[in-house]
Amino acid sequence: MDNQFFKDLLNKRDLKATSHRLNLLLTMNEYKTAMPYSAIQKSMKSTDRVTLYRTLESLKDQGIIHKAFQENNEIYYAICDDKCDKEKHQHNHIHFRCTACESVTCEHPATTFNISIPDYQISKIDIHLEGICKGCSSK
Repeated sequence: MDNQFFKDLLNKRDLKATSHRLNLLLTMNEYKTAMPYSAIQKSMKSTDRVTLYRTLESLKDQGIIHKAFQENNEIYYAICDDKCDKEKHQHNHIHFRCTACESVTCEHPATTFNISIPDYQISKIDIHLEGICKGCSSK
């Protein structure tokens, strides 16, 4: 995904392709895994805290990024796939956090799963797994 891809995506979601939004998306794309807020803040140090917060929220509200994981006051953000939009996030995947390298990845299991609870209407399922990622286990 390149600069033009993100410009088109932002325009399609009725957002201006500002330099803050483009830089954030390009930075997150280069990171390859879900990016912790502290790393986003470091990489976007020329952006003030309020602008960064508003940028993250607008991208999240438009279905472009999502919160992948949260632990100890650290939020990890990931770029959504093409199934998400401004009406609803469609995440049929799990979030895996490696306890060795602390990376968080969006994983798509080979088997799908459905969870139902009698007399409850489920609108969202979040599954977080922890362990050792394939990169760390092969070291």
